[in-house]
Amino acid sequence: MKILIESQFLAPIQYFNGLFIYDKIILDDLEIFKKQSYRNRAKIAGPNSVQALIIPLKQGKTHLKTSQVIIDYSTRWQSEHWKSICSAYGKAPFFEHYAHHFAPYFTRRTELLWEFNLELLYTCMRILKIPKEKIILLSENTSDNFIDLRNQVHPKKEISSEDLISLPQPYIQTFMERSGFIPNLSILDLIFNKGSW
Repeated sequence: MKILIESQFLAPIQYFNGLFIYDKIILDDLEIFKKQSYRNRAKIAGPNSVQALIIPLKQGKTHLKTSQVIIDYSTRWQSEHWKSICSAYGKAPFFEHYAHHFAPYFTRRTELLWEFNLELLYTCMRILKIPKEKIILLSENTSDNFIDLRNQVHPKKEISSEDLISLPQPYIQTFMERSGFIPNLSILDLIFNKGSW
């Protein structure tokens, strides 16, 4: 079965569960960018609370395709993001095993948000042993036979038992003793705390 889904920045676990359970994933490279979504934000569990990592974007992104949106490097967001990730997961069981896969994304510059997200997606898929061949771009898709799940994984949408992408079982998180289990954080949370599925 094929699903259609949008590009996201270090997407939540629910998104990756969809990549894991469905046969083919059609990634929408033609969509118009939507603000306040996971396209340029991720949520991690910091020492005190859930923390949002937001990639700043250049002005004029309204009515642009997501594949055309340009990342704004006028602030030091990369070093701030990496500092937050290290603070959140530095003591997690698998941080030392996988941190080197992610660190370069927070030093080098990639102009387009689409390319940045796609490279991170492939890195996460490799770690999680999800075959890269599962991904098809919408612009290259020749079939109408798919389920449209775009915007199902969204910061403002509650997860329900009726969703076509469910969540895996809870696992031990770094700051679980303070805040209890927090579901559907960025895939970084699962990778650094659990290693894989």
